[in-house]
Amino acid sequence: MPVLACGVTNCYYNKSNSCCREHISVEGMHAIRPNSTACGSFRERKDTVTGSCKCDMNPQPVVEVQCDAQKCCFNDDCRCMADRITIAGQGACHYSETECRSFDCDCQS
Repeated sequence: MPVLACGVTNCYYNKSNSCCREHISVEGMHAIRPNSTACGSFRERKDTVTGSCKCDMNPQPVVEVQCDAQKCCFNDDCRCMADRITIAGQGACHYSETECRSFDCDCQS
């Protein structure tokens, strides 16, 4: 399971650039670039409190990542096998404004 760095500070599950979830999903079945992916587990934080996860869970440095990005070289049977991943989307209000910056297309084009 990858170590997750999350830069989506407006996510309900973000605490100190870590995720309070034990697993996340990355979407982007036909992605060939990072900006064609998204964190399907994103949930907008509705207040302005930062650095504090509103959920009762603790940040998880290592998370299971279900990955829908079929062309990513780290995808193995819909699981991310990267050592580390970064989710980006500073100020995101919707999951489509996030992306997996660690996405690496294994296509030969």
